[in-house]
Amino acid sequence: MRRTLFTALLFGLLIAWIPAGPAAAAGADCGKNFPTRLGCWQDALDDGAEVTVTLTKPLAVDAGGKVDQTGLRRDFKNLRVQVPADVHTGQGGTALLLLAGHALVDRDARIDRLDTRTLAELGPCTSDLCVALKQSSLTGGQLIDKKLGVTELGGHKSTDRTRLLLYALTAVLLLLLLGLFLAVRRSRTPAVAGAPAVHSEETTAETTARLRPVPPAPAPPPSPGRRVGPRTGPSRTAVVRTALHPQGYVELDHVLYRAVWAEPDRTPPEPGAQVEVTDAREPDSDVLYAFPPAARHHARGGS
Repeated sequence: MRRTLFTALLFGLLIAWIPAGPAAAAGADCGKNFPTRLGCWQDALDDGAEVTVTLTKPLAVDAGGKVDQTGLRRDFKNLRVQVPADVHTGQGGTALLLLAGHALVDRDARIDRLDTRTLAELGPCTSDLCVALKQSSLTGGQLIDKKLGVTELGGHKSTDRTRLLLYALTAVLLLLLLGLFLAVRRSRTPAVAGAPAVHSEETTAETTARLRPVPPAPAPPPSPGRRVGPRTGPSRTAVVRTALHPQGYVELDHVLYRAVWAEPDRTPPEPGAQVEVTDAREPDSDVLYAFPPAARHHARGGS
């Protein structure tokens, strides 16, 4: 269980530091004019990288070349264009915003209107953003308020927020790893051996005696007979055939009858001995009362 938890924590720690995907920033090595830079960025986009272009000054379209129409029809979903505050996009920057899969503008940025030549270079203007910029220049705030497919640059710092989230997740995972390490170490710490052996033996014996189950108290032996009071009525001699504890069988005139030993203070006779039996006091009872033979002799002697 501990090894599985430890592995899961390490796996989560690795996931927290895995980047979401390849990213590349558009540098100065892509050239100075718009067509050259666009071709350079397209090569990076074809490799699957996310290209981030941050405009710091206006970017022109007609500075030294013609835009390849075939290149404009490529997939620009990984192109990220950012326009900070107080920056004019120029014709090239506006064209990049229209091509980019992620357009981020500051509210104080200035998005220049597309002129006829740039529109001709870009081809059909069908999106709401293109239609709006074909009519006039707009600020970043106006594009955001009109919900024309751009994201506010100053209000959504997703990169910083993601980085803080990763740091927090890493800190939590490290704390969990530390707690797990301390728990494992504490569970493996050996007992301190400082007490004498005699004390240990006494403690063990005491613990064993305390844990040994206490035997239940012996049940009182059953009464060997039933107290029925003094013998009444005529008695007859019978032979005990089964033990009278307190009830058994006696033989009388070659017939077995149930009988109960009527002298609980005396040990009942064993099978084969003779007893004196009388009828029970209960009129509907078929159980005989058995008395010692001496009782009969004593009664005869008294008479």
